[in-house]
Amino acid sequence: MKFLKPILLIVFLLLPRYARPQTPVDDVIRKAVAAMGGIERIHAVHSIVFKGFHFEGSYKQEYAGSKTSNATLIRMRPGMRMVGCRPEVPECNGQWSRIVETFDGKNGWELNWPKQRLVHTVNKADQAIRCGAEFDFLFIDYRQRGFHAAYLGRETVLGTEAEAVQIDQQGCSSAIYCFDPKTYKLLMTELTIPIHARGDFIPTVAVYKEFKVVDGVRIPSRSEEVNLNTGDVIGGGEWTSIEVNTLHDPAIFAAPVTHPSGITAVVLDMLAKADTASPQEVMAIYSRFRSTDEGSKADVVYDMNWLGFELLKVDKYAYAVDVLQQVITENPASASAYDSLGEAYLQANDKGNAIAAFQHAVDLGLKDQDVAKKLERLRQGS
Repeated sequence: MKFLKPILLIVFLLLPRYARPQTPVDDVIRKAVAAMGGIERIHAVHSIVFKGFHFEGSYKQEYAGSKTSNATLIRMRPGMRMVGCRPEVPECNGQWSRIVETFDGKNGWELNWPKQRLVHTVNKADQAIRCGAEFDFLFIDYRQRGFHAAYLGRETVLGTEAEAVQIDQQGCSSAIYCFDPKTYKLLMTELTIPIHARGDFIPTVAVYKEFKVVDGVRIPSRSEEVNLNTGDVIGGGEWTSIEVNTLHDPAIFAAPVTHPSGITAVVLDMLAKADTASPQEVMAIYSRFRSTDEGSKADVVYDMNWLGFELLKVDKYAYAVDVLQQVITENPASASAYDSLGEAYLQANDKGNAIAAFQHAVDLGLKDQDVAKKLERLRQGS
């Protein structure tokens, strides 16, 4: 008998990996991977081009009714991701987006093509784009990728019972994957993220409504994103076309050379100077531009509103408020300007001014369910 234990150990080590005893989390993941199509088919996919429609907040019906194609998402192994497109990508058929958001494998960048406005992501925006660039779901090959997995057991999420597995990704928020207890098909993914890459981290869940099987792999094709704190649907969409292995050159993820001018160049300068200058000094740059003949005739609202939200992404509340206040000074009857200012005060946790700004937007005729809900919750103290 004293020789039996070493022999059993040798036999165990010689067993194929799939024949070894499975932990609960590995058992769930093995079944989930099989339900997706199997690891070999998953690994065989090296690029994906999604095309379809996307909505945010109260704009759901606008796209859900028409199924207008307004979104493109491109992914390539090992971790490159592009929301939007580039003119040279044939898969876009010339219908490339105005706005492009990309992670090139090392850095994130955002580009407005018509404005020639290129910025490199920082702070929460950089974390969001970096963490969202993983090609596969985090539970696939989680050990090889250096992640930690935990079995959470049976959970009820949004009224649905599921087998839940949590994957912790270093430097990013953890993800909880919810699978059907019978088929182990993916039902939902829970994340805690800052909405629009700014403000507080909010628990959200992506609910997968439909799937497409492409090259033997089951891929989510329609989903809704729900704020777990409020139950509100805050986004979603449908991929009407999913193409795999049509892209091979990672160069499309590299940031292009841009040539901004006019107010676009001015707001980029203001954003850069905000790192070292005071809010007053930053606004002086704008005042000097407006005092020129070109600046006095320029349409500045779009660019200044963009600058305000970029400043919110890096938690520069005083700078953002000054910028958005200037938009109101020049456009006192603009409901959307007051809505933007309300967002700035809300992110700065200035509830009194946030209520006043949102209410002013409503009084000026803004009809937005999201703003109405924010007002109600602010007044209730939640």
